[in-house]
Amino acid sequence: MLFKIIAFIAAAVPIVLFVRSMFFRRPSQFSQRLKDFQKQLDVAVWLFIAVVGCFVAVALIKLFWAWWSPT
Repeated sequence: MLFKIIAFIAAAVPIVLFVRSMFFRRPSQFSQRLKDFQKQLDVAVWLFIAVVGCFVAVALIKLFWAWWSPT
């Protein structure tokens, strides 16, 4: 009986260590820097999309203005 308990604990140790390393680890310095870079990249992409959207909106407004204004 004692041998079965020791075998079960020995089999469970790698699983416990794996789960702890995947879900309860503190972020390393590299992963924290990578997360910060990804956040900055996301902000840059959204700003670029917003600027392109503004240019498209201005171009459409000018197009409709030229189309509707009497000449």
